[in-house]
Amino acid sequence: MSILNLPLSEAKEKIQSKNVTVTVVGLGKMGLPLTTVFTNAGFTVQGLDINEETVAMLNEGKTFIDEPHVPERLKDAVEKGRFKATTNIKEAVENTDFIVIIIPVLIDDHGNADLKGLLQTYENLSKHIPKGAVFIQESTLPPTTTSKVIVPYLENQGLKLGTDFGVVFAPERTYSGRAIKDIEENYPKIVGGADEKSAELVKALYEQFVVKGVIKVSDATTAEAIKTFKGAYRDANIAIANQLAILADIFGIDILEVRDAANSEPFSHIHLPGIGVGGHCIPVYPHFIIQKGKESDFIPSVFVESRIANDYMVDYALDLIDLITPDWQRNVLVLGLAYRGGVKEHRLSPTLRLFPLTREKQPMGIKVYDPLYSKEEIERLFGKETAFDADQFEEALQWASIVIIVTDHQEFKDLNPLKLSNKIVFDGRYVIEPEFAKDFFLIQPGRLGLLERMGIIPKIHPQISSFPKINF
Repeated sequence: MSILNLPLSEAKEKIQSKNVTVTVVGLGKMGLPLTTVFTNAGFTVQGLDINEETVAMLNEGKTFIDEPHVPERLKDAVEKGRFKATTNIKEAVENTDFIVIIIPVLIDDHGNADLKGLLQTYENLSKHIPKGAVFIQESTLPPTTTSKVIVPYLENQGLKLGTDFGVVFAPERTYSGRAIKDIEENYPKIVGGADEKSAELVKALYEQFVVKGVIKVSDATTAEAIKTFKGAYRDANIAIANQLAILADIFGIDILEVRDAANSEPFSHIHLPGIGVGGHCIPVYPHFIIQKGKESDFIPSVFVESRIANDYMVDYALDLIDLITPDWQRNVLVLGLAYRGGVKEHRLSPTLRLFPLTREKQPMGIKVYDPLYSKEEIERLFGKETAFDADQFEEALQWASIVIIVTDHQEFKDLNPLKLSNKIVFDGRYVIEPEFAKDFFLIQPGRLGLLERMGIIPKIHPQISSFPKINF
């Protein structure tokens, strides 16, 4: 008998004794770390992924995913027989108790959540799940999706909530580069169920390894809102910082000086501005709540404007370079494809928008360098002769006349300023200290006044164009 159809006390005892099986659907950058958390806690995990090469590699105890502790935990789980991956759905859910869904849910061209792949996954799984298995939805969804889309979808397959299946929304709360630590130690786990018993069972499951405990909220919609509201809140706060940086340039003051002094008061939390926001979370989740608001004839305009403001910082970077030199007949080097330093992930990276806009300036040449990416990987995105290899940093700097820093990789923070002589450098991540800009033009958003006073750039006044009108 599957977990949902046991008496609650008996089901919890079974969980505490690690006598349950967990299926993890999606063995990628978030799914695999979670898998190794389960196996490390003593649970048996059946992994499901559509990529045959990934599955074969995982079954050998090997992975390309660069997350602390994941490789050694995976190897240990395979050796102890606690983990096996497959592309076969029936095999993956056979005799399972919990099915964790952690596959990407992105937005379409209109900014709406694209649920087609997710719903197809649920349909495929529903044909094979044991009666009484509990779905745990970890990948982020717009609020009300679990209760108003997933549950009815499964019920239309002939299944009954609370008897044939359970559904709990339990959002992943992880940061690339520290996924396991985030899951086990850094934050409480959030769970919200479409049915009460499933929520209790999933709470008991995660309590086996989450040090800071589990917060069981009222329902799945509340749990969905916690994740999406937090992401939209962060995006809005970054947008505030970016607009303050532009104002600082207009006023001729230093945004970092303002920020540090203002944040000495406990009620001020001004974020660090920059060249834009990337990743699979912060630029995406505002669209989820904008979409849901529109469905009720309410436009959450703060988040619409935040998305515009943050995307605009790429345009602003190019506008500032224009003020230093309208002549783009130079070689332009973009430093960084990854959206965040030290992490090989480029989803919605500002570079993806920056590159084509810079190309429209018709420079002599434009190439990307990122120490985490090979030349071939970058050229798959931008075309031939658009990249330097990971071991060609020196060559890249010698080639360039204009350098645009998008990513705060440690390699860029450690860059010898002498390598930038006679160049125009736009530093979108504040990795260069102005006092080291002795013989090159340094531009940093929100610091034009400081840089002018230091004699690093000529006196300029930004001409701010109106924000582009984005169709949400």
